[in-house]
Amino acid sequence: MGQRTPENLLSKKRMIIAFFTFFAILNLASWAYANHRSTIRVAYPSLGLPQAPLWIAAEANYFSEVGLRVEMLFIQNSSTVIQSLLSDEIDYAMVGAAPVVAVDLRGADVVMIATTIPTMIFYLVGRPEIQRVEDLKGKAIGIGRFGSNTDFAARLLLERHRLVANKDVALIQTVGGSATNVAIKTGKVQAGVTTDVGMLEGKKIGLRELVAFKNLGIPFAHQGFAAKRSFLKNHETETLSFLRTISKAVYRMIADKPFSTRVIQKVARVEDKAIVEASLELHTGQFLQKTFYTTPAMIQTVLRQVAETLPAAQHANPADFIENRYIQTLEQRGLYADLERTLKQK
Repeated sequence: MGQRTPENLLSKKRMIIAFFTFFAILNLASWAYANHRSTIRVAYPSLGLPQAPLWIAAEANYFSEVGLRVEMLFIQNSSTVIQSLLSDEIDYAMVGAAPVVAVDLRGADVVMIATTIPTMIFYLVGRPEIQRVEDLKGKAIGIGRFGSNTDFAARLLLERHRLVANKDVALIQTVGGSATNVAIKTGKVQAGVTTDVGMLEGKKIGLRELVAFKNLGIPFAHQGFAAKRSFLKNHETETLSFLRTISKAVYRMIADKPFSTRVIQKVARVEDKAIVEASLELHTGQFLQKTFYTTPAMIQTVLRQVAETLPAAQHANPADFIENRYIQTLEQRGLYADLERTLKQK
C-alpha cells in the first residue's frame, strides 16, 4: 500500500473540490437554462381589437428591439388560454380578470400583471323586435363560450335587470365573433353579447344595438395580461421588456391609425376596412388605457359576480389577484412620460 504523504492528501483534496465544483457549475447551468426562456409564449383568445396591441408589437418589431423572441398563439376562449397557462404551455395569457379570478379561487397562483382595457367593451345586439333587455325574458342570448368574458357580461347585465341566467333567459354558446350575429339573424337566439366589430357588422344586417356595456360605468379588467407568480419570480427582466413593448404598441395604435388598420385587417382577416377604422376609433378614443394598472375595483366586480358559485369570493381580497409592480417600474423609469411626449409631438 502507498504511503499517505502530505502530497497525496493534497491531491485527493483537490480532486474532491474539483468534483463538487463541477457538479455545482452543472446544477447552476441547469437552473439558468430552466429559468431562461429563449422564446416567450403568449396566447390570446380571439381575433378582435382588444388583442391588437400584441399584433402591433410583433409587426412593428418591438419585441426584437428588446431582445425578445415571442411566439404568439391563438387559442380560442379565455378559459382554455388560462388552462394552457396553468399547464406551462404558455408564459403569458392575454385575457381579462374573470378567468384569472376563477382559477385563483380554486387554488391557482395566477395574477393580472397589466390591464389594457379597464371597462367592458361589449354590446348587446338583438333582433329588431327586441327593444329592451326585459323583452328577452323567456328567450335566449348568444355568448361565445361558458366561462368567457361574454358569458360574464351577459350574466352581469341580466342581474342588473332582475333576470336570472338560464332561468329567465337562456345563455347559448355561439363560439363568438360573426357566429353570434348569424345565430341572431337565423333565430337560434334573440340577442347576443358581441364586440364593437360585431355590433357594427350586426347593424349592417339589420340588428338593433340594445346596450353599450361601457355606459354602465362598471370598472372591469376586460383585457390585459396574466402570468403565474412562479414564472414571474424567475423572469423579471423578460416581463418588464414584454410590457414595455406592449406599452409602445398601444401608443402606436393611437398615433398611427393607417399602420394599425393594416395590421388588424391582416391578422383578424377583416376585409371591411371601414369597420376596422370605426372600431379602432372606439378603442383608441374610449376603451384603451395608456398606463396598464389593474385596480381593486376592477377585481371586485368579478368577485361579486362569481360569489354565488364560488363562495370563497365573498371573503377574497382583490389585491391578491393583482401585480402592478412591473407597470410601476416602467412608469418610474419614465417610459409613459416619454411615450406621451412623443405622442403630443405627432
